[in-house]
Amino acid sequence: MKAEHEDLLRKLALNEEGALASLLGTELIDGEPGGMDAKTAALVRLAGLVAVGSAPASYQWCVTSALAAGANDAEVVAVLAALAPIVGSVRVNAAAPEVALAIGCDLDLYDG
Repeated sequence: MKAEHEDLLRKLALNEEGALASLLGTELIDGEPGGMDAKTAALVRLAGLVAVGSAPASYQWCVTSALAAGANDAEVVAVLAALAPIVGSVRVNAAAPEVALAIGCDLDLYDG
């Protein structure tokens, strides 16, 4: 008998509609992937947003979710630090002001 995670990997690799629908459906808001708590899932989602260069509203939503799930500001920022060698400085630099805004941090970037 295969483990649940192996079965999910197989379904994803085969592009099975049912597996994709369950991952892309409303469970994104309320559920967590098996084996992950809500905080970890939210931080992983934040990493994904940074990796793809997401829209500002997506950062706000994701950081709010992470904080609500028990993450603290330092853990949210640590995601950027951990990603820098993987996704590069351009992605991290672009995400930093959006993440700062989401945690309520004024970076004073635009002194006039």
